[in-house]
Amino acid sequence: MSTNPGPIDRFELREQLGQGGISEVWKAFDTQLHRYVAIKFLHANLQADPAFVTRFQHEAQIIASLRHPNIVQYYDYAISQLPAAGSITAYMAMDYVEGGNLASYIRNTSRARKFLPSGDILHLFSSIGMAVDYAHQHGVVHGNLKPANILLNNRNISLNAMGEPIVTDFAIARLLGVTAGSTSGWQNDAPLYISPEQVMGSFVTERSDIYSLGIMLYEICTGTLPFIGSNPATIMMQHVNIIPASPALINPNLPPALTMVIMRSIAKDPSARFPTASSFVAALADACRQGEKEAAMMPISENVGQPAYLDDSMNLPTVLSTRQSTPPIGMTPLPPTPSTAGISGSSLPIPPSPLAIPGSGGGGTPYYNSTPFYGAVEASSPERPATNIPVVGSAQPYPTVQPGGPITPMPLSSTNPAQNLPAGISVQPPTSPGKPGRRGLFFVLAALLILVVIGSSLSAYFAFFSKGTPATARVIVGHAYFSSSGLLSPDSTQGITDLLQINLDNIPPPQSGKSYYAWLLNDIHMDWKPIFLGPLTVNHGIADLSYPGNALHSDLLATNSRFLLTEEDAAVPPSNPSLDSSTWRYYAEFSQIPNPADTVNHYSLYDHTRHLLADDPKVKAAGLTGGLDIWLYRNTQKILEWAGSARGSWKYNDAGSSAFIRRQLTRIMDYLDGTYYIQKDLPGQDLLANATIAKVGLLTFDPQTQNPPGYVYHIGKHLRELTQIPQSSAQQRALAIQINQALDRVNLWLQAIRTEVLQLYHMNDAQLFGNDGRTLLNSVATLANTTFVGQVDPNTDQVTDGVVQIHYNIQRLATFDIRACTASNPCAIK
Repeated sequence: MSTNPGPIDRFELREQLGQGGISEVWKAFDTQLHRYVAIKFLHANLQADPAFVTRFQHEAQIIASLRHPNIVQYYDYAISQLPAAGSITAYMAMDYVEGGNLASYIRNTSRARKFLPSGDILHLFSSIGMAVDYAHQHGVVHGNLKPANILLNNRNISLNAMGEPIVTDFAIARLLGVTAGSTSGWQNDAPLYISPEQVMGSFVTERSDIYSLGIMLYEICTGTLPFIGSNPATIMMQHVNIIPASPALINPNLPPALTMVIMRSIAKDPSARFPTASSFVAALADACRQGEKEAAMMPISENVGQPAYLDDSMNLPTVLSTRQSTPPIGMTPLPPTPSTAGISGSSLPIPPSPLAIPGSGGGGTPYYNSTPFYGAVEASSPERPATNIPVVGSAQPYPTVQPGGPITPMPLSSTNPAQNLPAGISVQPPTSPGKPGRRGLFFVLAALLILVVIGSSLSAYFAFFSKGTPATARVIVGHAYFSSSGLLSPDSTQGITDLLQINLDNIPPPQSGKSYYAWLLNDIHMDWKPIFLGPLTVNHGIADLSYPGNALHSDLLATNSRFLLTEEDAAVPPSNPSLDSSTWRYYAEFSQIPNPADTVNHYSLYDHTRHLLADDPKVKAAGLTGGLDIWLYRNTQKILEWAGSARGSWKYNDAGSSAFIRRQLTRIMDYLDGTYYIQKDLPGQDLLANATIAKVGLLTFDPQTQNPPGYVYHIGKHLRELTQIPQSSAQQRALAIQINQALDRVNLWLQAIRTEVLQLYHMNDAQLFGNDGRTLLNSVATLANTTFVGQVDPNTDQVTDGVVQIHYNIQRLATFDIRACTASNPCAIK
């Protein structure tokens, strides 16, 4: 359009308000109603898209029918000719809203670390969420929710200083026929808030909007977006493949309940998100009320539904399916696999976790960006998870396990076999018996509970950094923490601790002509090979930097133990950190001083951290790569998959299903026992799991002679020694104790799985396909799920950590406490 297009129909165009890839907006005067309106012109090519006119008239009529105080009101829509340009255009006339938008508001508040109080967050998202819920009830999905599409009406600014949020641009992308998975036609900020299923080319659903709401909530609560990158394709790939850092890591003051709401909203699988926008608002209201008393006084619309934390999880579809679509630029299409209907007919090949490993047994797996999609051979789908999830009492010392010993008898007539589990485990009675027939791999419930557990422990840990602390902690100006991209290789440490996030607060800007430069420094016993992380820009005392790793996604923690920030010439970026100590401004390290009490190994704090996360010598001697934590994570995840597929095959009741169930049970035992002890439990049985991975079991039978010990015991040993090192901080010791307590419970759950798997293995087919077999298969699957993702006690709402949270907390141990270099606290760089 020209800058002065003249009138169009009854509207006189006055000034352009904005322009994007698919539309532009003008302020106009309605000569009939004598008021200002906003007119959105759509960039449509009527010749290339002959169906546009019909689609426009149908969709625009539906959008214009929406009547909600927080949805912009559309007055007119038409296809008309611009007199000045002589071209045909489609436009929609709507209410002109005085004020800015949410994108500008976030830049001036959360991005500047001026976080909103819970009451303001609740008001903002209850208004937006209920508007979106209203639209959903009338069959309209937005499909492009983002802060730029949330206007802040300043008419009643005396009542609401922020401005009343007004949602605009409903279904514009669908109206224009823009393909979500492509990068063309979208504005620059659209990929930042797009849902994984849209990236993959699936249909947009109500839960796609909930994902976008969750990304906006993440941004407002942390001041940063969960996914950033240099181009739209990179960002969209992250939406599909990478689990973001917990918002509680970035903003330690977030209450765990609010963290859970955020993480559930942005679950990769749509089924794991809140089922409706109203349930999202209700859960947010509950979380905010827990966080601040003032929010408890806020009235919530009577139309807001009840929080849906876990109530709907048992009835959700539990299989991730796929349909062929064109992925965005730079992304490899997934090979076609049999699909199962998802939400509203959509289907989605979203990997269940970015930490799953190829080649870990159970047949071949198709891959998407090196991340497995569980539609593998011998992975038939299980029924829905049973409801008799065990609740752990006080943690007990590791019970003695005797491989090849007698199997603990259980009364198989009981419908609740877990009542006979090892000491320390109690069980809630099931609310209803599980029905075979639901298909899936348990990852939906896993994803759901992951969202719950992420927030609880992280907030408790990082609260150490924000509350009253000893004098030494008060000089901490920020943190740098490792995370994993998930782009893994089965035979290397690729994709493990390959990313680094830096957050600094209250630091002065560099001197004129100078710039801050961040470095990762290697082990003091190695050749000098600093890694340049990039320059840091300070904005109002705040500096953030996300280091994306190198092209090989190399493990950063394996060889680097120190962080340094220098202040050097801005015009000539340095290739190495200056050797002049006067340029060293901020520093952090993992101590490499050997523990004097460790007379055998002489391990330092860095040694323990590296063995847990990056590179353990005993694991390497077994032919594996990486640290202890990743193998605990991967192997319990595989047990969850095998337990689910075994239970899913019960309903077929034939010889093939019997053989399949026994193979899955054998694989579970392979990973529990390890290659040596499996022959004591299942003499003569061939190893069916990956032979290399199974060299190290999860369980430990004889701590004195078993070499290497099982992962649970081995991790616990490092944690116990870490608490005794003088150089470990009080925060690290407290977190290590918490992790170790969780490991005690995981050990009990794994032993209970072993006991029940052995009973199932020795059943004949009549017992296996009878009620006794079904009950035990349910129990094994439930225990595997609990072991991996933990559980929430419905009576107390307390989270019991599983392996997922253990994994996150072990990563938290590898957090740099960054301090200023001063005369009393010099940067001792060698």
